[in-house]
Parts: sequence; C-alpha cells; structure tokens
Amino acid sequence: MTFDPDQLEARLMSHGVYVTSLETDDERIEVEYESIKAGQAGVVPHREVGRVINVVRELTEVERNLRGSVTDLDGKQIGRWHAESEWLRALENDELSEVDFSQRVIESIDDS
Repeated sequence: MTFDPDQLEARLMSHGVYVTSLETDDERIEVEYESIKAGQAGVVPHREVGRVINVVRELTEVERNLRGSVTDLDGKQIGRWHAESEWLRALENDELSEVDFSQRVIESIDDS
C-alpha cells in the first residue's frame, strides 16, 4: 500500500487536526499539525495523538518511525511525541498490547 499524504491530511482534518508540514521517507513520517484542543489546554491532547497514529496505521502497511509536532492555531509549539517503528511492529504482531503501546507513546510526549 502506497502512503498518500493528501489522504492523511484530509482524514485528520475531519478530526480537527490540521497538517502544516509532512515529511516522509522509507523510515519515517514526520507530521506537524495545528490542534484546536492543544491551544485550549496548552498541552498535547492524547486522544489526538492516538487519532494521528491510527490514521497513519490505516493508510500504510509500512512501519516507520512516526514523529508528531503539535502547535496551537497561532503556530506556537505545544509539544512533540513519537512512536517508534519497533513499537508499531510489535503492536501489529500482537507482541505489544494497545494499552502498553499507548503508554509508551504517552510517555514520549514532551510538552513545550
């Protein structure tokens, strides 16, 4: 399955996540996005992180390192997070539970 960045942007937009920058290669996907909820709370919304990860998982079979950078609607950096390709592979192979995967991602969040 070929990764379609336009499809990612469209799917995320329907969740109030607005992609401002997207860089990909065979090993990584780096997405910067504006979050309405991040601006309201001043922190990276965990549910939105989950949405981004799930949409990426639905749109590509290739496990890549996934990096997220979250801004508010004014472009102010709110925080960063990541999901390692090893975690995604383990999740797909049922070697890592959804709960454990989510915990790893949540622990990676760095609120600026």
